[in-house]
Amino acid sequence: MKDSYISGIASVIVAVVLGFALWFSAKEIRMGLERGAVQRVAQGVDAPAPSPQQPRQPDPTGNPSQLTVAGSPYEGKKNAPVTIIECSDFQCPFCARFYHDTEMQLRENEIKDGTVKLVFKNFPLPFHQYAEKAAEAAECANQQGKFWQMHNLLFSSGGRLDIDSLKSYAKKIGLNQDKFDHCLDSGETAGIVSSDKSQCAAAGVQGTPTFFINGKMLVGAQPYEQFKRLIEESKPR
Repeated sequence: MKDSYISGIASVIVAVVLGFALWFSAKEIRMGLERGAVQRVAQGVDAPAPSPQQPRQPDPTGNPSQLTVAGSPYEGKKNAPVTIIECSDFQCPFCARFYHDTEMQLRENEIKDGTVKLVFKNFPLPFHQYAEKAAEAAECANQQGKFWQMHNLLFSSGGRLDIDSLKSYAKKIGLNQDKFDHCLDSGETAGIVSSDKSQCAAAGVQGTPTFFINGKMLVGAQPYEQFKRLIEESKPR
């Protein structure tokens, strides 16, 4: 009888110990998964961009003919043999990288010598808080003939794209402040931005920056050499 009692107590103790061990293991696994998730998010934010030598493949369902040039701001000669259409986001760090590292060289070379016409299309991404209004601000500046001045400031702003900053940029480039403020506050150019987004999406754009060089898609902040090669290949023979 005594042995049975001791055996029963031992069984209970073993069950309790095993239960606690299983609970602790499950907790450790759950915490490990949570730490891993946090680490993956951090890596996604802080990790360097993919190599610019590896452009992503175009979306096969897209149709570049959906992009229209008429009415969109452009730099370069109107009848240049090569047209580059850029779908971009003013809050996108990779778009800013393209502006600083590649667009400047295109301006000094292919745009300046009449080879390239660079057309800008707005494609503000939904997870960028300020991108939509920044795009509208650029189009408000375009109404006063100063799109590219605003474009340059927005990409050089270091991400300061709140409404007050946008209005200060208008003052800095000499826009009529009252007209600009009314345009921005009323959403006057929201329709233009929406049309650009629809066109870029129909052309197969899924991220920014995305370019179409005489209809051929190129994705990402690619180096100048990559653009130069594709420009040469795209020239009419």
